[in-house]
Amino acid sequence: MTNFPVFLLQSGSTIQARAELPVFKVVIIVAVIFILIALVYIISRLITSYLNSPAYLEKKKNRPTSLKDITELSARCTLVREEREVLTQICKNHKTPNIKYIVNDYFGMRELLKEQFKNYDKMQDENGKHQLFALQKKLFKVFSQQDLIKNSKNIQLNTVFTLTVAKGFHHKLQLAENTSEAMILNLPQTMKQDEFPKPLEKINFIFELSDGTPYNIESRVVRYQAGKDNNQQMVIVHSDKITPLQKREQERAELNLPCKFHSVKVAVEGSGKSEKVKYVPSEKAYDGVLEDISTGGCRLVATLPIKAEQHIYINGPFNAKQNDVAVGTIVRTTKRSDGIFILHIKFIKIDMKVTNRIQAMVCKYDE
Repeated sequence: MTNFPVFLLQSGSTIQARAELPVFKVVIIVAVIFILIALVYIISRLITSYLNSPAYLEKKKNRPTSLKDITELSARCTLVREEREVLTQICKNHKTPNIKYIVNDYFGMRELLKEQFKNYDKMQDENGKHQLFALQKKLFKVFSQQDLIKNSKNIQLNTVFTLTVAKGFHHKLQLAENTSEAMILNLPQTMKQDEFPKPLEKINFIFELSDGTPYNIESRVVRYQAGKDNNQQMVIVHSDKITPLQKREQERAELNLPCKFHSVKVAVEGSGKSEKVKYVPSEKAYDGVLEDISTGGCRLVATLPIKAEQHIYINGPFNAKQNDVAVGTIVRTTKRSDGIFILHIKFIKIDMKVTNRIQAMVCKYDE
């Protein structure tokens, strides 16, 4: 028997051992990576589950408002420095929870703004009030405060429906009942019998939500009936023919109060940078009725056929409490079928304290 050298007999096992060692390492590394990936996945799922849990969301919602929250909200709503200062003051004075959540609650945010308005009112800080209303406008413009109404069954009680019966003639009907079968509207005493739409006749109304979003609704008259206080009521069918309309730039309030107005002469004093425009009202005053008002203008009823693009000086109860004055331009004149004229006026000169009083009345902050 031939004897081979020992190194030749062992050479095969040495090569095999060297080959198996890297493979073992690769398997170990792959297994470790797999375990790490699995751990990361499980941890991420646990974190995601916690972040979406009611407990965490409630904790995040109820934590104090931070400077970062105010900064993020200011950027989203493009607040100027003065408006951001008002927002900061509201959060500080009322120790508000996370303001980014409260701002989505229309009525909750409204209450905070109302309380801050009262603080400014006590201090007689007209500029503070002005900045507060500017802040309010931006906040409510950015954040959708209410879901769109798609069916009349969702309209709240006491909502006011405006019915136009003729050019320039509008009547306000209040929603008294909203049953599963129909809506029942209280008719105003000012509405004459010949203005009532006939049963089964199609009619269009305009109504507004509490946040001022206007809608057009098409319905049909079912019948008329006597209400609990013997007032007349109109019963109309439910409808899904509801269309949102463009929201007004400024919130508006109904008035229907007497006022005085004067024609205006425009006088220019000085020149260049020192030039000043003066609006001089005439001595003769005329009677009118303020139908509605906002900080940007008003609607005035008069017997005079005053043309558009003329200036007008108005003295009346703009906030339904005390008389104030303003100068405006007649944008449009509408002649009603009874010969009365409706003047649509845009204010061009009005004091800040007057606009603050109007806005406070519109928002019901002065109650």
